[in-house]
Amino acid sequence: MRNSGLKFDSQKLRWLVQVAFFILIVFIGWRFYLFVKFCESGGTATFVPRPPGVEAFLPIGAMMGVKYFFLTGIIDPIHPAGFVIFVTILLTALFFRRGFCSWICPVSTISEWLWRGFEGCGGKNIRLPKIADIVLRSVKYLLLAFFLHILFVMDKTALESFYQNVPYIRVADVKMLKFFTEMATLTLIVIILLVIGSFINKNFWCRYFCPYGALLGILGWISPFRVARDKDKCIDCGKCTKACPVYIVVENKKTVTDPECLVCYDCVQACPKPGALDLKIVGPNAKIHYALYAAILIGFFGILTTAGRLTGNWHTSIPVKEFVDRVQHIHDPMYQHRQGKFATENGALETRPDNPPETDKPTL
Repeated sequence: MRNSGLKFDSQKLRWLVQVAFFILIVFIGWRFYLFVKFCESGGTATFVPRPPGVEAFLPIGAMMGVKYFFLTGIIDPIHPAGFVIFVTILLTALFFRRGFCSWICPVSTISEWLWRGFEGCGGKNIRLPKIADIVLRSVKYLLLAFFLHILFVMDKTALESFYQNVPYIRVADVKMLKFFTEMATLTLIVIILLVIGSFINKNFWCRYFCPYGALLGILGWISPFRVARDKDKCIDCGKCTKACPVYIVVENKKTVTDPECLVCYDCVQACPKPGALDLKIVGPNAKIHYALYAAILIGFFGILTTAGRLTGNWHTSIPVKEFVDRVQHIHDPMYQHRQGKFATENGALETRPDNPPETDKPTL
């Protein structure tokens, strides 16, 4: 690499990791689309197995699965992969801060590519006034509080009733796909506005509206990883602050504990003074090279999800025939909900506490 004249840095490595995971997500999405088409055909089209990884896009269901697990010790048999992936993501935050957001998450990747692409084409990213920025950032925490409140009031009986009696939960992944393939006009407008916002404001969705990013940021406070500044070596050039995509004033910090920190290494990469700014582990104060961080983050994610597969907690218990039968009637009222009420198998309506949000609409 030294003789090639090419500089390989943290941004290039992170870009490669992002591309790899993005391709994986697209592959999973395409496989699931083909599986649904098979079901829609009544089982006459070419069969493509349902990819369990699609459950990563059912985080609300996964949060319910976590609550159910703590109450019963049972892993959700309907969406076990969603449970495993969600718990894995939570654990990555506990150990590695919000590295999942900046290295793996496909939504964060798209958001970053949009603003970097716009900037690379000569566009100017706009930073909102401080008060507006604080107010908008509170939205994701309010959304998180809302979802956590819903989970808090749902007891064991309510969860068991939901899993056993509500047919919607058995096709939640198909409903999620239909949310995109049969998109309502209002939904399309909202997505277009989010895309426009992502062009002109760095990490627009992640910064202001993603409740799961808020959760990972809170959990990340426990992480032993910290971007640390050596004030004796620092030359106060301000390049670290300028490079930070989430507007942290790194040049004034001894250690960066801000929940917005994505551990993207951009500030470390921008620092011109060796040893002035590094990612370190609290305690031994050991410097962590970006390649090592990427390896342990991705390795940790891979090991835990693989453990889910090997322990039999990956594939849904719903048989293919049932998927085929249910998808034929996916637009039936029994798979809809009205004002927080879900139809049960016998056609009755069951109310979830406090009218929770539409879980057939994916929250990314």
